[in-house]
Order: sequence, then C-alpha cells, then structure tokens
Amino acid sequence: MVNYLKSEFLKQKHRFNLKLLWLGPLVAIALVIILMGGQFFVEGAFNWWYTMILPGALSMIVSFTVSAEKKHNHHGLFSVSIDKKKLWISQLVMNTILLLFTNIIFFIVLSAVGTGIGVSIPFLNSFIASLVLFLTFAWQIPFFMFISEKIASFFSIMLSLLCNMGFGIFFAATRLWYVPFAIPARLMAPIIKVQPNGLPLEAGNHLGDTSVVFTGIVITVALYLLFSAITTLWFHHREVK
Repeated sequence: MVNYLKSEFLKQKHRFNLKLLWLGPLVAIALVIILMGGQFFVEGAFNWWYTMILPGALSMIVSFTVSAEKKHNHHGLFSVSIDKKKLWISQLVMNTILLLFTNIIFFIVLSAVGTGIGVSIPFLNSFIASLVLFLTFAWQIPFFMFISEKIASFFSIMLSLLCNMGFGIFFAATRLWYVPFAIPARLMAPIIKVQPNGLPLEAGNHLGDTSVVFTGIVITVALYLLFSAITTLWFHHREVK
C-alpha cells in the first residue's frame, strides 16, 4: 500500500494540484484584505475559505486527479495483476492528505499575514477551526471522486460549489444544520465566533452552542468511512467486469 501511495504522490509533481494547496489559502487571505481590510480579518478569511475557496480547491484537486487517471486509462494498470482496490484507496488517502496540507497552509498563512498587519490572531481557535474543517470536508473526497469517475470532472466541480455555497450556507443556521454540506459552516460559529453569512457572532446567539461540534465531526467522519468503503467496492467491481 505504501508503494501505491508513493506512486500517487509522484504523479502530482507536475500537476496543478500542488499549486492549488498554496493558491487557495493565498486567494482567501487576499480577498479578505482587499474587500474587508483589517477589520474582522480572521472571521472574514475563514468565511471566504470554507464557503467558496476550500470547496472549489478541493473539488478541483479531486477532479483533476481522477480525470488525469481516466485520460491515461489508469496507466494500463488494469491489464496486469494488481489489487484494484488499493489503486482507489491510495488516491483517496492522497487527496485526504492534500486536504489536510491545504488547511494547515491556510492556518500558517492566516497567522503570518495577520501578525504582519498587526491583527490579533486567536492561534488556538484558528488551528482548531482548520483541523475541524479538514475533518468535516474529508467526506466529500470519496463522494466527488465517484462523481468525477462516473460522470465528469466539470460536473463534479460545479456540483461541489453549488452544494457548499448553496445548501451549506442556507441550512447552517437552521435546525437542518446536520445536512453534510452545512456542517462546516455550522461548526465554525462556536469555534471562531462567525455566523455562516460572515457576520460576527453576537453573545447569546444560539449558533454559539458548542455541543454541535462533536456531533458534526462524528457525522462527517462516519460519512467519510462509509463513502470510502462503498466507492472502493464500486471501483473494484466496475473495473473487473
């Protein structure tokens, strides 16, 4: 399995995916500086990040990975005796690691730029928020890998943006916050004190309830494991027909 994973990372060396790891966080930080200045720097940066930039970057990373493999017919590996499940799992794990990396990079860039412009950065909350975003977005990796493989990469990217920006923002502040696409925005409210619409969270607002954090993480981690298992089996049986 380690060799499969090494192979997947080697394939990324000359692809746009690795650039997206840096470009996404830089775009989010640039947008908040240009549009909001120093006021609400942390809240604005996170809001841009989890509502638009991160979903877009993640869906492109996943879609570009799948489309490249499809373009090269999985490099002819299906014609030899290999464990086809491991091919899918290695791509899934690699994309999961890339998701973790881009969230860590966002935290580092946010902290560095914020400190540089004289903004007070709640480092612990920002780190926890970045880790929670990783955990609550990870389930989308097997989901959109399947969509990209089954339909098309462009459709997968558009669907991701529609669901994350539409359903995510719409349901996050309602009783239906547990809709998977809405969970990241809902959990950010008690962690970084920002509402799904980007406004600061006032004291006493029901969105500040921290009990949703554990529940949201459990739901999304369970979805990640479930979708990973289902899509791995689908990929295996699909390719051996």
